[in-house]
Amino acid sequence: MSRPLLLVPTAMERERLIAAFAHRGGVGQWQIELCGFGVIAAAALTTRHLIRHRPDHVVLAGIAGTLHPDIAVGSAVWFSEVLCDGIGVGGEFGDPFISASELGWSQVNLPGAEDGNPIEISDRLPLMLPTTVTPDSSPLERASSLLTVCAASASPAMAACRRERARDQATADLVAEDMEGFAVATACRLANVPLSIIRGISNIAGDRDHRRWEIDLAIDRIAERLARDLPPFQTTV
Repeated sequence: MSRPLLLVPTAMERERLIAAFAHRGGVGQWQIELCGFGVIAAAALTTRHLIRHRPDHVVLAGIAGTLHPDIAVGSAVWFSEVLCDGIGVGGEFGDPFISASELGWSQVNLPGAEDGNPIEISDRLPLMLPTTVTPDSSPLERASSLLTVCAASASPAMAACRRERARDQATADLVAEDMEGFAVATACRLANVPLSIIRGISNIAGDRDHRRWEIDLAIDRIAERLARDLPPFQTTV
């Protein structure tokens, strides 16, 4: 019988998440695996885990930096889509960045998939939201975009620049920056497995002073949201 698969980028995040789950009765029926740090490792290891476990649903969880003034450090956010930044031309030394889609290229363009439909992946992929997100939820709960980057923003100015240049590709507010989401989403799309992404907001994107980061609080918020929003994580009374 297939089990849902929870992917976490690093051992640090996994250990802290398991500890947070322990206070809520354990992790239920979910399999937890590391997907690695960064886009390359995340794509490769996600593919490996999909082949090994053959899950019916994947959730990616970990920390991220906020790009939005209404998304506070210490909160957790589900995303309705994930975008890719940095695949294209330019973007360094003052040169303008042109994304793959703006160049007219797809990152993936396969003529046929298992279901007979072609697969085309450009710079944006939709995600599955939990059923607890309803029309009555706040706008940012119903629709939020996650921006995946190869290197985390080194300054608030860099984070703002990335948010601005990705704005036209997004169908929702860009609220956070991570380094694995789009890679995991690509692997799941190729395998035709639904993916949900939740990120705990540990810092403001571009703030490299770890004294201001709230990693433990962000991961605890992830555990709270998973326990509330995904039944397999709920404590058995």
